Amino acid sequence: MIKKVVIAAAGQGTRMLHLTKGKSKHLINVKKRPFLAYLLDNLFSAGYRDLILVVGYREELIRDFLAKYKPPLKSLRKSQYKIRMVSQYDVLGPKNKIYGTACPLMCLENIVKKSQFVYLCGDNLYSARDLKAMMNANGKYNYLSAVYDKNPEKYGVLAIDKEFLKKIVEKPKIFLGNLINAGLYKFTPEVFKKLGKISKSPRGEYEITDVVNLLAKEKKVKVKIIKDYWLDFGNPADVIKVSYFLKSFQKFKKLFWKERYFKIISFRARDAAEEAVKFLERGQVVVCPTDTVYGLLADATNDKAVEKVFKIKERDKEKAISIFVKDMEMAKKVANVDKNMERFLEEVWPGKITVALRKKEKSGLSKLLTGGKKTVGLRIPDYELIARIIKKINKPVTATSANISGRVSSVKIKEILEQFEKQEIRPDLILDAGNLPRSFPSTVIDFSGKKPKIVRKGK
Repeated sequence: MIKKVVIAAAGQGTRMLHLTKGKSKHLINVKKRPFLAYLLDNLFSAGYRDLILVVGYREELIRDFLAKYKPPLKSLRKSQYKIRMVSQYDVLGPKNKIYGTACPLMCLENIVKKSQFVYLCGDNLYSARDLKAMMNANGKYNYLSAVYDKNPEKYGVLAIDKEFLKKIVEKPKIFLGNLINAGLYKFTPEVFKKLGKISKSPRGEYEITDVVNLLAKEKKVKVKIIKDYWLDFGNPADVIKVSYFLKSFQKFKKLFWKERYFKIISFRARDAAEEAVKFLERGQVVVCPTDTVYGLLADATNDKAVEKVFKIKERDKEKAISIFVKDMEMAKKVANVDKNMERFLEEVWPGKITVALRKKEKSGLSKLLTGGKKTVGLRIPDYELIARIIKKINKPVTATSANISGRVSSVKIKEILEQFEKQEIRPDLILDAGNLPRSFPSTVIDFSGKKPKIVRKGK
């Protein structure tokens, strides 16, 4: 187990505005205690016993705080733990000489030596359970913590290959995924070899993410998902947020997770269709009422979006997913529709009939949709909201039920929420229509062979 943890606490925190006039953000009071006290409490509760704080701005105030601080474990004697300070300004010089999130690491090689250590920022709060999970990440790999966020474009977004990190992309302009960097790391001593290979970023700073990306290139970084929470303490509003969170963790946890992992709006909202299209265009997944059951909508031409649908449903990738189209013209662009078939479809669409047809070679659809088959299932739903969404995005969208594979599809919003709120990978937006009229999935007819075949009977 790793007992050594490094806490980066050298910055002032200018985004906190007047609150950091004369002290660093780590010492801003929340419920009459400095924020840093809660972080140290959780570190001790997790089992860490060797704490190293890299300080800088008004470091004498942090020294005064540490002189008064007592760990939350009454049985823990002073001889059983260490809290040390390292001055970044003494080692590297003042902020105007060198600056960036990698600077605290530059101060540590002679201190941690050949030890593995956990590294985090002093303005982030994690649960004791998540901190302990990183403590147990011993071995040859480096680790990085991650959470899913509905607004990933504000953070460093992670590209991963199974459990390995491929790279971190800071504040991407195009949607890359919802998994973001939560700023909690476990490093091996190899991290110091990479420090000398980074240069200033476009922002003129030395970035810790550049160091992590160098390790990731060599497949030496694994990703751990945060199980409980990650609170960023970066602007004045966070003082209130953290205060409420600490008052009632169990009560607030449910609200925090729901808000953080998927947005919920009424399907009757004026901008419901526009909001759904905004999410779909970013490659995100939307739960939406349909003329049958609640469904999962995603851009059917976007590989990453379709892959996320499979992950949310925990669905075998060999099982195809059908699509919604807006009209006959869109159907003819993705599948082979002869005149006889067109006449038949005009009779049954919009409606609860899904037809499996031969997919066109240049359909533009994601190859993941069809499960390796040469057919695609499609229909025009008899539902105004879906029609508006498809018209606005002007692309086919996935038409699969909003449920985890093996479970019954649902018309009840409570069942939808309960099914997904504890999933690691979740939908990004839910259009809440309450409980839908009792219904069943559509009838599926396969027209790709010599004779039509009913694959599934609806009602």
